[in-house]
Amino acid sequence: MRAGWGTAAVATLALLLSGCQVAVQGSAGLSAGDRQLADKRAQQRAAVDTALTALEQAPALAYGSTLPGGDQQWRVTRGGSAVGVLPIEGQPVQVAMAAGQLYLAATPEYWKARGADDGVQFGTGWVRSAPSELPLDPAGRLVPAKVAAGLRTAVATMDQVREPVRAKLPDGTEVYEVGTGLGKLRVTTAQPNRVVSFAPALLDQRAGAKFGTELRVEPITGEALKKFHGDLDAAIGAIGRPLDALARASVTVVGDKLDCKDYDGTCKTTVDLTSSVVGGGQGTSVHVLLTVEVSADSLGAQTCKAEGDAAPDAPLTLACDVRFQLPNRTASYRVLAKPTAVGEVRVPVDAEKTKQAVQADFATIGG
Repeated sequence: MRAGWGTAAVATLALLLSGCQVAVQGSAGLSAGDRQLADKRAQQRAAVDTALTALEQAPALAYGSTLPGGDQQWRVTRGGSAVGVLPIEGQPVQVAMAAGQLYLAATPEYWKARGADDGVQFGTGWVRSAPSELPLDPAGRLVPAKVAAGLRTAVATMDQVREPVRAKLPDGTEVYEVGTGLGKLRVTTAQPNRVVSFAPALLDQRAGAKFGTELRVEPITGEALKKFHGDLDAAIGAIGRPLDALARASVTVVGDKLDCKDYDGTCKTTVDLTSSVVGGGQGTSVHVLLTVEVSADSLGAQTCKAEGDAAPDAPLTLACDVRFQLPNRTASYRVLAKPTAVGEVRVPVDAEKTKQAVQADFATIGG
C-alpha cells in the first residue's frame, strides 16, 4: 500500500511539472510590432544619450530665446563665465558673470518688482547681484556639465514605453521630441546627435518656467569662442562702479539750512546727511540722491535735486537751489524746505583683475 501511494505521487508531480513547462514555452517571445517598438525606443535612447554626452563635454554653450523684441543670446563657459541676455518673465535681462560674480542690467520695472526703493537708480546701469537671485543659477545649473546632468535626470522620469515622437523643425531638421507636461527636450535624429532645445522647466519646474517655454542650445568652439571672450571683456569694462543689489543703504537728514535772496528770488537749501549700510562688502560707498521741495506762500512750490558719494557712516553735505518769480511789489513770504534722501550702495570692480580671471577660464577651453 505504501509503495503504491508513493508511485502515484511521483507520477502526478511529473505531470504538473510538465504542464508548467508547456505554459511558459507557449507565452515566450515578442510580436513583430512589439519588437519594432522596442527598436525605436532603443534608437531614441541612444540618440538622447549621445546628444547629452556631447552637451556635457562642450567647452561652452550658447543659449537662444525669443522675446517680443526679437531673438536674444546668452553664452556660458564650462567654468561659469557668461555674457548675454536672459529671458526672465518675458523681460530681457543683460548678464555678465566673471570671477564668480554676477552683474545684471535690467529695466526699472524689473527692479521695482523685486523691491527696489523709489528714487534709486536701478535700471540705469549694471547691478551686482547673486546667482541665487535668478530663477536658475547660471553657473550652478546652465554650464555644460550641470545642464546635461539636469536633463538626464528629467529624461529618467519620462515615459520610456510610449512610441517615440519625431518632428521636423522649421529649417527641416528632424528631431526626437522627448517630453512631459513640463515641456520638451528636442534631439536630432541624425548623427552626430545633438540637443537642439529644451524647456527650462525640465531643470526646475517652478523657477525654470520663468525663463520661458524653450531655450535653444548649441556648443561654442573656434572663432565663436574667441568672440565670446572678447564680448565678455567688453562687458566687464563697461560695468564701472555698479549698484549693489545685495546691500541696503539708509540715509538720515541730520540738519538743513535755507537761505533765500530777496533780490532775485533764489532759495538755496544746504543739507547735512549721514548714511549707514547693511550687507555691503569691503570698499562699498553710498551714492546719495537728495530731493528738496521748496514752497512759498502764494508763489507755489519747486523742487531741486543734488547727489554725492560718501563712505558708510561718514558725513555728507549737499546743496541745491530753486528760483521763484517775485512780483513787482514789496511783500513777505513764508518759505519752507522739505528735504528727503535715498542712498544706493555702490561696489568697486577691479576690471583688470576680473579680466585676468576670465582669461584663465578661457585658456582651459581654447578661447
